[in-house]
Amino acid sequence: MKNIFLLTVPVILMLLPWLSASFAQNYIPGYLPEGAIARFGKGYPYDFGYFPDGTRLAVGSTIGIWIYDTRTGEELDLLTGHTYYVSNVVFSPDGKRFASMSRWNDRTIRLWDGATGELKAVLIGHAGDINNIVFNADGKTLASASDDATICLWDGVTGELETTLTDHTGQVKVLAFSPDGSRLASGGADEVIRLWDVATGELLLTFAAHANSVDTLMYSPDGEQIASHGGDGNVCLWNAQTGEFLHLLSDHEKDVSAIDFSKESEVLATASYDGTIRLWNTQTGAHLKTVNTGTTPYSLYSMYYAPDGSTYVCDDDEAGKILLYDANTDQLLRAFKLPSSGVGDMRYSPDGQTLVGSDQFGLHFWDVDTGQLLQTIPGYSDVIDAVVYSPDGRTLVSLAGVLRFWDVETGKLIRTLTAESSVRSIAYSSDGQILACGTRDNTILLWNVSRWQQITTLEGHAKGISSVAFSPNGQILASGSWDRTIHLWNPHTGELLGTLTGHSSSINAVTFSPNGGTLASGDDSGTIRFWNVDTGELLKTIDTEADTINAVVYSPDGKTLASTSNNGDAGIGFWDVATGQLLKTITAEAGAYAVVYSPDGSTLASGGLGEVSVWDAATGERLKTFTGHIEDPVYSVAYSPDGRTLVSGCRDSTIILWDLKK
Repeated sequence: MKNIFLLTVPVILMLLPWLSASFAQNYIPGYLPEGAIARFGKGYPYDFGYFPDGTRLAVGSTIGIWIYDTRTGEELDLLTGHTYYVSNVVFSPDGKRFASMSRWNDRTIRLWDGATGELKAVLIGHAGDINNIVFNADGKTLASASDDATICLWDGVTGELETTLTDHTGQVKVLAFSPDGSRLASGGADEVIRLWDVATGELLLTFAAHANSVDTLMYSPDGEQIASHGGDGNVCLWNAQTGEFLHLLSDHEKDVSAIDFSKESEVLATASYDGTIRLWNTQTGAHLKTVNTGTTPYSLYSMYYAPDGSTYVCDDDEAGKILLYDANTDQLLRAFKLPSSGVGDMRYSPDGQTLVGSDQFGLHFWDVDTGQLLQTIPGYSDVIDAVVYSPDGRTLVSLAGVLRFWDVETGKLIRTLTAESSVRSIAYSSDGQILACGTRDNTILLWNVSRWQQITTLEGHAKGISSVAFSPNGQILASGSWDRTIHLWNPHTGELLGTLTGHSSSINAVTFSPNGGTLASGDDSGTIRFWNVDTGELLKTIDTEADTINAVVYSPDGKTLASTSNNGDAGIGFWDVATGQLLKTITAEAGAYAVVYSPDGSTLASGGLGEVSVWDAATGERLKTFTGHIEDPVYSVAYSPDGRTLVSGCRDSTIILWDLKK
C-alpha cells in the first residue's frame, strides 16, 4: 500500500462561550422521563411567540412548550402532551388562552390556560395532518386547517368543535381571519380562495387564485384587501368584500418567500429568494421601491413589520443575521448576528422594543433601538446525529451540527466547537486525547481535546466521510466515505497508510475488531465486508438481503458482528465473524437505527422510534425499554465505559442518560 504524507490544511473552528446547561432539570415536571439520570438539551425551537402583555415567551419545541420570563430568561414551565414536535403556538388576543399544534403525526390541538399553563382541552377532529391554527379577533373562535380538506371551527374558550367546513377538494394550507373576526379566508391545494361567514359557517365566496396552490393569505389591517401568494410564484391583491381581483404583483427574479402589509395598509412588502424586498402601492399596484438586502440566493426566507410599523426585519439565513430596516426610508439600521448560520425564526415583542431570533444554539434578545444583545436563552440544539463517551467516562460528546462536550457528573456544558466543515461522524482515540471528526466536505479533523487544539486535517477522500473509527490501540484511524473507499491513517503523523477498495456503493459504517486486526464495513448496497488491517486484503463479503447497512459493531469477544439495516426497519442482525453466517435476527417493533454492545458483551442496546431497548445478547430477549424521547429516530446509543449507564441521542435534539443499575 502506498504511503502518502499529507500537508495540514487549516480549518477555522470557533470556541463558543461556555453556556450553562442546568435547564431547570431538577424542578420542571415532564423534562426528565422515568428511568433517566439526566437530560441534556431543550430540543429544537420550531415556533415561539410573546404573550400579549410581553412578560412571557412560549417556545414550541421538539419536546414540548417552554414558557420563559422574558425579563430574566428563567424557565417557568414545560408543557408536554403532544406526541410529536410542537410546530405552532398561537395566542388569543387577550392572552387568556393559547393553542398549540403539531403539524406532523399528532393531529391534535391543545388549548392551554394563559395564566396557569393548565391544559384546558385536547381538540380532536381532523383525520389528516394539521397545517394552520389561528384565533379570531375576540378570541372566541379558533380555526384549524388540515390535509384532510377540512377546516374546523372550535370554541376558543372551551375547545368544543362548533363547525366543520368541508367545501375544499384538497389540502387546506392557510387561514386568515378578517380584522373584525367575522370572516375567514382559506386556501390550499385546490388553487382557490374561499371566504366563510364565521358565525354561520356559510361559504360566501369562492374564486380561483393561483396555479398549483394557495400558500399564503393575509388580510390588510383595514380589512379592505386580501393578499395571497401561490405555487405559481405570483402575489395577488383581492377585494376582501367581493373577491374581485385587483392587482398582480410579479416582478421578482425568483419565488416570493414572505409578504406583509404595512400598518396603514398602504404598502405591501414582498420578500424573495432573489435577495430583494419589493414595496407595492396597494391601491394602484404600482411598484414603489426595491430594497436589495445583499443576501445570497435562497437566504431570505421571511420578513415582518414592527407592531408600530416604524421598522421591518428580514433574515439572512446563510450569514445567520437578522436585518433591521427603517420603514420610512428603507435604510438598513443594523444587523443582528446569531451565533450560527441559519435563522430559525424571529419576532418583535408586543411593544416593538425587543427583537427575538432563534438558531440551533437558543433564543437571542436584542434592543431594537440600540442593537444591544440583552440576553440569550441557551440549551437548544439541532438533530443529535451521534453521542460518544470519552474512554474515562467523565465526558460525553454530542454531534448536532456542532460538537458539544458535557460533564457527565454535573450535566454542565464544558465546551462547544463548530467548524466551517459540517461534521458527520466522530470517534475518540483509546487514550481519550484525540477526537476525530469526519466531515461532509471530504476531510477529517483531528483535535487534541485536552488542549482544545486542532492537530491536523486529513485530506484524500473524494466525497464526505460517513464514519470514523480508531483501532483499539489508537495507532490507526479508519474513515469510511460516500466515495466507496476506506482510508487508514496514522492519527499522530497524518500519514495515509492505505486505501481499501471493493465496495460498490457508499460506505455507511466502519468498526475495528477488539484485537484491531480486522475491520468490518457496511454499505448502501446491503453488503458487509471484512478486511485485514495489516495487508488491506478483503477477507470476506456478506451479501445480506438488506437494501442498505446502517451500522456495524463487534461483540467484545470479536466472534459476532451486529448490524442494523434498511434505515432502521430490518431489526438487528447477528453474524458469525468466522463463517459469515446469519446467527439470528432481533425484530424491533420501533425500529433499530443504532446498535451497541455493552462493555462485557452480555447485552446490547438499540435506538428505535422514540425509545431505547436493551437486549440479552445471547438470547435476543428484550430486557428493558426506555421511553421519553419524542417518537422519532434515536440515531445514536452508547454505553458508559463501566456499563452502568446508557446514553441516547435523538432527532428530538436531546440527549438522555439512562440508569441501567435498576
